[in-house]
Amino acid sequence: MTGGTGTVGGMSQMIETTETMTTRDGVELVATLWRPDRIGRFPVLLSRTAYGRGPAGPGFHLDLPRLVAAGYAVVAQDVRGTGASQGEFRFISGEAEDGHDAVRWAATQPWSDGNVGMFGDSYLAITQLLAAQERPEGLRAIAPHVSPYSLYDCVYQPGGIPNLNVILTVCLVVLAAGELDRRIALGTATLRDKEEHLAALGFPDRLEEALREQFGRLPLSDQPLLKDLVPFYASWMDTPDPGDPLWRDAVVRHAGIEVPALVGTGWHDYFLDASIEHYERLRGESRLIVGPWAHFSADRDICGRDYGDHASQEAIDWTGVHLGWFDRWLRGGDRGARPVDDGARVRIFVMGDDEWRDEDDWPLARALPVPYHLGPDGTLGTTPEPGDPGEFAADPGDPVPTVGGAVMAFEAYGPLDQRPLDGRGDVLRHQSKPLTARVEVTGRIELVARVSSTADSADVTAKLIDVHPDGRAELLTDGIVRVTGLVPGEAREVRVPVGTTSNAFLPGHRIRIDVAGSNFSRFDRNLAKGTTTLHAPSYVVLPIIP
Repeated sequence: MTGGTGTVGGMSQMIETTETMTTRDGVELVATLWRPDRIGRFPVLLSRTAYGRGPAGPGFHLDLPRLVAAGYAVVAQDVRGTGASQGEFRFISGEAEDGHDAVRWAATQPWSDGNVGMFGDSYLAITQLLAAQERPEGLRAIAPHVSPYSLYDCVYQPGGIPNLNVILTVCLVVLAAGELDRRIALGTATLRDKEEHLAALGFPDRLEEALREQFGRLPLSDQPLLKDLVPFYASWMDTPDPGDPLWRDAVVRHAGIEVPALVGTGWHDYFLDASIEHYERLRGESRLIVGPWAHFSADRDICGRDYGDHASQEAIDWTGVHLGWFDRWLRGGDRGARPVDDGARVRIFVMGDDEWRDEDDWPLARALPVPYHLGPDGTLGTTPEPGDPGEFAADPGDPVPTVGGAVMAFEAYGPLDQRPLDGRGDVLRHQSKPLTARVEVTGRIELVARVSSTADSADVTAKLIDVHPDGRAELLTDGIVRVTGLVPGEAREVRVPVGTTSNAFLPGHRIRIDVAGSNFSRFDRNLAKGTTTLHAPSYVVLPIIP
């Protein structure tokens, strides 16, 4: 154990030490401990990370000095096979058992009062849920933010369509670089090795361009930059079947979770639906907060869309929300997080209105599923019109490029203007007349379409868009389905999960649905070339709030 004492952030004295523990199978895991500089036992806030255990690392978005000043011992642990921890990194697999052991260890240390909470984003979020399902003694509450549902959920859409942009970017930029840092520390790689890897990715000026080149490689498992550093990527790409044993031990089993969860996510996060499902399956004393955020950005401005003074995590005091939550469950206090204070179980940010609103539960019971029909000539309305909505070509050599949305990008993500795609003839655009009154859509959106294709396989992608009076076409959410076994000339009904949102379409705005055969690189492209026709009746079901 090593450590020292010092003032951090000018807020309080704290002690920082390096701690180790041994798992049930004899693997040593390394953690950093920050605790108040005084004698005593403290409730523990534990995070388990694959991205480096420093407080400024990915997934650690709380104010560390403030947590310690509030009387908590804070632990950040490198998961197995990352950072300074021993063993083989298995990416989510095995985190349930290791998480259980980590909680038990934290609860029994001389600086611990035996009460443990867990916190963190993304990988640090699913490690909480997996540990909680093992019911370790001492765990009182968790706070998973932007959490996937399972390893398969990270890699694939339902139906075996790779989440290419997210998973390949994570592997190339985050995991590969982290593994090189680990090898450098062990003396098995050099700084030059890392510099060469980053240069191959175009750092810093050509990163987006270099990533696009990697997205285009076929087969998907052919990634020379990952073969040695992230070897499990190839097996993921070669195993699209969710029932394969590869995925079996890397899924959250909610039935085993007994502690309350403060679930957080954002409308532009690629794990939005998974996070909401965590809340829906846990319920009880759990709470849900959904902001206008992306996976790695919780500012008021998301790529040029300013949601206002109260939109950011800083504005709602994200650290204070967590302190209230953990005070309630680890100390028996009655402050609670904001949704607990006033009895609300759910707090959502309604885009368009750009205001927070408390709700009794999710989904909203008062939401009315209203079909908006895609008519001929690009119309969209609640009254069906005769005639088919149209057709679009699907060419894997020229897929519709991704513009914003729930992607892992460094410059362009979230609610981007879709007008750059206006010149493409392979996108069907259906929009309402300008609205004369406010229309709120809050909940899950689904496109129900009758489709036929000249190919035996076709992808159908859909986007929900808010068209502003000045023409800006703001992307809200999107989705995809892959249809196989098609017979030319025969139409089949398909249901496209278009995602979840909360948006008030204001007077003068239009509701728009874009349908196409690809959205690349957010989703991997279908290699079948053909023309897909949408037949009547085809409609999008919008959850309208009266």
